[in-house]
Amino acid sequence: MIAAFSNQVRLQLLCCLSRKKQSNVTELIGNCGLAQSAVSQHLNKLKQAGIVSTQKDGRLIYYSLIDQKAGRIAKLLQDYIDQPYPKERRTAS
Repeated sequence: MIAAFSNQVRLQLLCCLSRKKQSNVTELIGNCGLAQSAVSQHLNKLKQAGIVSTQKDGRLIYYSLIDQKAGRIAKLLQDYIDQPYPKERRTAS
């Protein structure tokens, strides 16, 4: 499950899903600004990890977070990644 949080696209999808109860692929593409192939592929990985669930409505599949904690974790990780690095962190590696 931890590996599901290790990808920037999946973090972005989780953040988008946390803002809305459920979304389909078209909505996620528009809201997250990602390519359709990336969204579908990463949603599948999140589903396999047990982080998102699906619900079919006619021809559309809606995705939602199984637990809202996953969205909060993704937001924390995204905020941490997006913050400017202090000089010590850049040169430590």
